Amino acid sequence: MKKSISLLLLSLLMIAPSCQKTKEAVNEYNIVPKPNQILPQEGRFELNSKVSLVIPANAPEVKGIADSLAERLKQTAGISLKEAESADGKSAICFVVQEGMPKEGYKLSVTPSLITLTASQPNGFFYGVQTLYQLLPPAVYGNQLDKKANWSVPAVEIEDSPRFVHRGLMLDVCRHYVPIDYIYKFIDLLAMNKMNVFHWHLTDDQGWRIEIKKYPKLTEIGSKREKTLVDYYYVNYPQVFDGKEHGGYYTQEQIKDVVAYAASKYINVVPEIEMPGHALAALAAYPELSCDSTQTYKVSPTWGVFEQVFCPSETTFKFFEGVMDEVIELFPSEYIHIGGDECPKTAWKNSAFCQQLIRQLGLKDDTTPSKTDGIKHSKEDKLQSYFVTRMEKYLNGKGRNIIGWDEILEGGLAPNATVMSWRGVEGGMNAAKAGHNAIMTPNPYVYLDYYQEEPEIAPTTIGGYNTLKKTYSYNPVPDDADELAKKHIIGIQGNIWREYMQTSERTDYQAFPRAMAIAETAWTQNANKDWKNFCERMVTEFERLEVMNTKPCLNFFDVNVNTHADENAPLMVMLESFYPNAEIRYTTDGSEPNKASTLYEKPFALEGNIDLKAVAFKDGKMLGKVAHKPLYGNLLTGKPYTVNYKMGWTGDIFDENDVLGADKTTFGLTNGKRGNNASYTPWCSFGIVEGKDLEFIVNLDKPTQISKIIFGSLFNPAMRILPAGGVAVEVSADGKQYTPVAEKALKHDYPETGRIAFTDSIEFEPTQATFLKVKIKNGGTLRNGVNFEKNNGPEVIPAELWIDEIEAY
Repeated sequence: MKKSISLLLLSLLMIAPSCQKTKEAVNEYNIVPKPNQILPQEGRFELNSKVSLVIPANAPEVKGIADSLAERLKQTAGISLKEAESADGKSAICFVVQEGMPKEGYKLSVTPSLITLTASQPNGFFYGVQTLYQLLPPAVYGNQLDKKANWSVPAVEIEDSPRFVHRGLMLDVCRHYVPIDYIYKFIDLLAMNKMNVFHWHLTDDQGWRIEIKKYPKLTEIGSKREKTLVDYYYVNYPQVFDGKEHGGYYTQEQIKDVVAYAASKYINVVPEIEMPGHALAALAAYPELSCDSTQTYKVSPTWGVFEQVFCPSETTFKFFEGVMDEVIELFPSEYIHIGGDECPKTAWKNSAFCQQLIRQLGLKDDTTPSKTDGIKHSKEDKLQSYFVTRMEKYLNGKGRNIIGWDEILEGGLAPNATVMSWRGVEGGMNAAKAGHNAIMTPNPYVYLDYYQEEPEIAPTTIGGYNTLKKTYSYNPVPDDADELAKKHIIGIQGNIWREYMQTSERTDYQAFPRAMAIAETAWTQNANKDWKNFCERMVTEFERLEVMNTKPCLNFFDVNVNTHADENAPLMVMLESFYPNAEIRYTTDGSEPNKASTLYEKPFALEGNIDLKAVAFKDGKMLGKVAHKPLYGNLLTGKPYTVNYKMGWTGDIFDENDVLGADKTTFGLTNGKRGNNASYTPWCSFGIVEGKDLEFIVNLDKPTQISKIIFGSLFNPAMRILPAGGVAVEVSADGKQYTPVAEKALKHDYPETGRIAFTDSIEFEPTQATFLKVKIKNGGTLRNGVNFEKNNGPEVIPAELWIDEIEAY
């Protein structure tokens, strides 16, 4: 399978103009991220063994960068550059130091006879070389000699420097250990796209992955778990496990080598040591760090947020001081990430020690909302602030600063802390307005564990839906942001949480190509970004990924199916391929599309039920796989509606057209797309109160004949969901007086646990209606701790209703 995927991608990429052999190469500038100033020129610089390499004297770091370029060209092109003191009128690549340029900025001038790379600092030279690589054939990223490639560089004038100083990716190695070889490849991929931060998430509930010599049990015990969850977290209760031990950690020698390698690529490695939550792996090794050392703690085999957290005791602080002493020796980074997210306060509320400490510190519950985030915080929230501030002072004393997730805002922010904003954008904006630096990493855009293509065909992951287009659309600092935000938002980062990424290939698939969209947002000024142009450049980027043995998501070559309805307009079917200038061919009868099938030219109205299949072509060749999406055009399609419950999960309304919040008019229950077993993304959820059925009302605008209702509901007791227990239909001429026309009890055969989508219907004599009301009963009750994971709620609860789609015929 691996081989077939590789061959498929190579065949797709051969369609690209840059791969076609022509007598005279057309100048292309497929650079990712896009340079902020680029002026194409005519002609090309031919690389051969007559070319000289001119390096400034007394600049050993610059010489190292130039030598790495020479070594790569020798390895991949078989070209040996000759070092010289000056170009002397001959073909040459010259490295020139010019004071006063931005630290990471560079200028690249390419003429048919001379390449000049100018910068002030080694960082700038390094990024200039990355741009030069991307002007060369993708083979330059390989390890084999390729004499057939066109080893020339298009003439160009580039002046470039980054938008943000922090341009990063976070890699979680705790949920699943990552082999050390992949860490090096990951760093290479960061460097290729001018990212400068590798955030290494090293400790969590599921594993402690860094050797600490003072506390050997952290790796002897804390790096291993006895088993791992199978399937999605909420599919089964009790949960199902694989029965296999999972473990691994990085020795201090390995870490030193990784840090040195990253530094050679001008990448700063920021370690993350979680506190005060996400503590189970450490507590399994040293239970005295908890609020109840009589308990037995185990490294967690499953995911989630756990109440067992570090106790803010002197024992714990001494432990962390010892850990940080060794971390500081391993990582020269100015910043140490201390986590701070998802820390339940239950253990602290129940701890006599913590409550005494709260009184001793004079901490009290807020009586008015905080000026920073507008929330009233508890005294336990403020105890977390005390914890974080104390560790910050210790690290400040060692010459380091801290970064924490946006929860460190709660209860008061540590004085010099930088906030990493993940729960949307508010945390980062609030921190910036309070004068703190912030790094934007909002999950609706840059969480790379989210789905990026149709969940029905994608590997199981955490949920959500962030397409490449949606990720690219994010702007960390809007043009109308206030001056404090513009000053203090210092960067952007993508996060790769690996609960469902058991292998390196799965990590590749989730991270790429969306990481390239993040890289461009981080480097390129927003005014210079252009989605269509990005896609044009990405065709060659996929070639580079193939050469680097990276297995990205290939949705770029497929067709995405969306629906959209403007106000008082029919529901339209929208087809899109990210591949530039692709032809989309489609069928609506379930047959396989080919190059003679109907050409998609513009959105078309959904009329009746169709079995849509679509595929993208370029120059007569099929690019990707066939997209398949049955769509259900009916009397309700595209119409707004009201419900008598607040929706929790709102269906895929906010992901329509791949830009967050762009489409407010297409509603999850009437968008022509039915829910499925694969994920929660398309469903609309309702927390039902006993004795109150869900009521769904639609204004049909005119008297309309109706004789049948179809709707879907979900079975998933581990998520507190049962399928509908009954349905009733009422009609009205004025929206005030409703007449019942049909009612039906529903029964479903289902197992003890799992996730199944059911489709139900109710038929009745043809009836005229201007207003339609569909009343849906929930499927009964569920038992706390029997049908779903035990919590502090009632022993028996009404099951939630998750509905999609509601159709009328």
